Amino acid sequence: MLLAINVSAQSDSLKRKSIFFEVLGSGGLGSFNYEKEFCRKTSTEYAWRIGVSSMPIDKNNGIAIILPVMAAANIGKNAHKLELGLGQGITFTTKGSFFIRGTAVVGYRYQPDHKKWFYRISYTPLISYIFDFQIQQWGGVSIGYTLGKKQP
Repeated sequence: MLLAINVSAQSDSLKRKSIFFEVLGSGGLGSFNYEKEFCRKTSTEYAWRIGVSSMPIDKNNGIAIILPVMAAANIGKNAHKLELGLGQGITFTTKGSFFIRGTAVVGYRYQPDHKKWFYRISYTPLISYIFDFQIQQWGGVSIGYTLGKKQP
């Protein structure tokens, strides 16, 4: 029983944690993001992420604080991965408004296992779905850093 607890704690410590800066993308004009892998299968890594961004909207709404939250899968055995994900973009403004939009990602991620730096380029549409359905075409470019020990 004690051995099983130690094995699960050890496997959790091997899960990748990263930070990255995304220009454009699901957080608007630019966002800082934290990402944590929660499951790894043979050629697929599953991760969740949360970010923060800010940008002026107009004088009626003030400044927007955007929190992109997403779950994604990185598919591929080597450094070259296909990234697919869905999430929500939660926006609060300094004038008291609140918005929510769906977000998605289809992209390319270059992340060698033995290096800490990674790069992403992706299509990240913003999806309005509450009052009327609209898709805003959008994309992003990212550079990130893997925290902790290098992966084996």
